[in-house]
This record gives sequence, structure tokens and C-alpha cells, in this order.
Amino acid sequence: MKLKCVIIDDEIEAIEEITEYIAKTPELELTESFTSPLLALNYIRNNSPFDIIFMDVDMPELTGIELSKLIRKYTDKLILTTSHSKYALDAFDVEADQFLLKPFNLKKFVSAIEKVLKKDITDRREQDAQQDYIFVKSKEENLKLVKLKINDIVAIESLLNYVRIYMPKTNIVTHMSLKEAKDLFLRYNSFIQLHRSFIISSDHIEGIEGNNLTMSNGKKITIGDSYRTVLNDFLHRKTLRPTSK
Repeated sequence: MKLKCVIIDDEIEAIEEITEYIAKTPELELTESFTSPLLALNYIRNNSPFDIIFMDVDMPELTGIELSKLIRKYTDKLILTTSHSKYALDAFDVEADQFLLKPFNLKKFVSAIEKVLKKDITDRREQDAQQDYIFVKSKEENLKLVKLKINDIVAIESLLNYVRIYMPKTNIVTHMSLKEAKDLFLRYNSFIQLHRSFIISSDHIEGIEGNNLTMSNGKKITIGDSYRTVLNDFLHRKTLRPTSK
């Protein structure tokens, strides 16, 4: 689900620019935009809650700081935009999540969004993984429904119209395509695909030697040539490197 956004800025050109940036950011969706702070205030009160409000500081009728105090409770995230750095301290007073100094380009816009959302997304996914589970029909047990905790899943192997789900002490075969498995499991940060037939949980990798992974249940998995970049990205984030002297 995309995040609902509102833009409030008395300059049409600024609204058009942020609208363009939102359109280029897959996680975001523009709900409404306003050049009038008073019209925005009425709309937000009647249609809240919102995920992100982008608001200019220098506006007639009500300044962005004044309006922020009235609408802060109606939005999860607040990003203030202005041409004047002197308002940065005011942004803290109204609990703004980010402060964008005009003019800003797409790169700075995306960077602000990532800073605002990264911790929330990471925390939410980790919490989901800890609490989440699925029920699958076990082929070996006459399609009995078996509960599997997401954190316990070591790997998923494609078997044409079925998949084998590897657990620490057992394996479950269930009717599911690899595409369906990817749609289900790759939304969790811990799961990655390192072979055309395997999705693995990076939390269960015990060792890497050459092109071979050793998983926590002892399973050996060969890394596909076309997936080396995925592995390298993972190792870059997770490998401890000594600080150069």
C-alpha cells in the first residue's frame, strides 16, 4: 500500500516539482495539494490521517510553522520545505521529521524520504517477521495444514508445481509455484534469491565457501552465476572489515 501524501505550498511551481518527485517514488502517492494553508487545514482535519505532509514554511494566512502546530497530530510524518535555513530550529519545535532546503533536486528528495521511512520500514518488517507465520498444506501428511514460523524457514526450493520448505529439523512439501513463493517471502528483508531454484533466509546462512552456502540445518546450496551480484551486495553490508590505519 502506498503512502498518502499532501503538499502545501503557496508557489505552484514548488507544488509541481514535489508532485513530479512523488510520482517518481514508488512508495508514495499524492492525495491532494494546496496553495492555501486555510483550505489545507480544513481538508486535513476532515480527511485524516495522512502518512506524509510536505509543507512550505513561508506562506500567507498561516505560516508553515503555525499550520504545523494545528495539523501535526493528523499526519505520521511531516517534512518542511523552505528557501531559508533560519527556520531549521523551528522545524524541531513542531517535531518535523525532515527539513528540505529549497531548491532541492530528486536525489535530495529521495534521501529525505529514505531517512524518514527507513527505520519505520525496517522495524515494521522485523516485527512482522518475528510475529508472522503461515499455514501450508503438507503433501506428505495428506494436505494437513501445518503452521510455519517465518523466522524458522531456512530455504525454499522449487519443485515445478511444488516447493520444498526447509526448516531446522524437518522439510515440508506444499503446492506452490516459485513465483508465488517469491511474492510471499521476498517482502521480508531476510529472504534473498541466490539460485534460480532456491530462495534462502540470510539469517540461516552459517558459512560461505566459494560458490557454496552452508545453511543452519546443514543444507548445501550452490550460488547461481547470475546471482553473484545479489550475494556481493549482501556481503558488502554484512562483512566486518578492519579499519585501515
